[in-house]
Amino acid sequence: MTLQTGPAYKDGPVIKANFQKPSKVKRASARLDAAVARLEAALESRTLSTSGEGLDPELSRELETLRGQNAQLRTVNEIVSGRLDGAIGRLKDVLGEA
Repeated sequence: MTLQTGPAYKDGPVIKANFQKPSKVKRASARLDAAVARLEAALESRTLSTSGEGLDPELSRELETLRGQNAQLRTVNEIVSGRLDGAIGRLKDVLGEA
C-alpha cells in the first residue's frame, strides 16, 4: 500500500491510500488451494462415514494428483511473482519512482 497526499484542505492534506488487487495468479492459486481443501474435507468426511472401510482408491489417486498439481502451481506462482516483482522494480527505477 502506498500513500499519496492530495490537495491541502483547511484540515490539512488529504491522504489517499493506493490498495492493489492481488494478481490473477495469486487469486487463481487461492481458489485452487480452497478447492483442494474442500476436496480433502469431503474425502475425510467420506472416510469417517464409511464405518471402518478404507479410502476409495480412485479418490485417493485423484487427491494425490491434485496435491501434485497444487505443488507445481505454487512453484510456478512463486517464480512468476518473483519475475513480476523484478520487472516492477526495474520499471520504477526507469520512471524514477524507486
